[in-house]
Amino acid sequence: MNNKQLACILLLVGMLIAYQLGQSLRNRAAATQADQADAEEVGQRTQLDAERAVLTDLQRQSKDLIEFTALWEPFFAIIEEQQAAETGISMKVREANMLNLSQRYEQLAHTINNKPNPSLPTMVRATLAFDDSYFKMLNWLGMMERIKPTMRVGRVALSKGSRGDDVRMDVVLELPLKK
Repeated sequence: MNNKQLACILLLVGMLIAYQLGQSLRNRAAATQADQADAEEVGQRTQLDAERAVLTDLQRQSKDLIEFTALWEPFFAIIEEQQAAETGISMKVREANMLNLSQRYEQLAHTINNKPNPSLPTMVRATLAFDDSYFKMLNWLGMMERIKPTMRVGRVALSKGSRGDDVRMDVVLELPLKK
């Protein structure tokens, strides 16, 4: 065998050794990556199980609240616009045949604890003054709470009326409005 053939054989053996070494490094790296992926999968599954447990706990805790809001959804669906709210209150006063001394309506930003309410951003505040029978006024307030359950009574002030059995009532009603 001459030198050229020997060099070719050595070159081929060197290339074969380099190829085998590259393949073993590649297999080792792939195995390491697979082990890392398996460990990461186990960690992600553990985190997923923990998150599912938290979700289940939150659902259990908020079940009553969700049921409560589901009962109120139809009432929030009938929230009116300003003109309809004003007209509705005025018509109910007329239907009750109550002596209305004054009424004032204003549209305001709806706040809860001095913070804006993003779900119901505006409301109508109706300031009304009546001078009539105590029973008639209480029945009217009860009827208003029944037909407009989203209404909030902001203030009620009672004082002596103009006649012996009459009472003067100053009341502030607040109704949420559509956007």
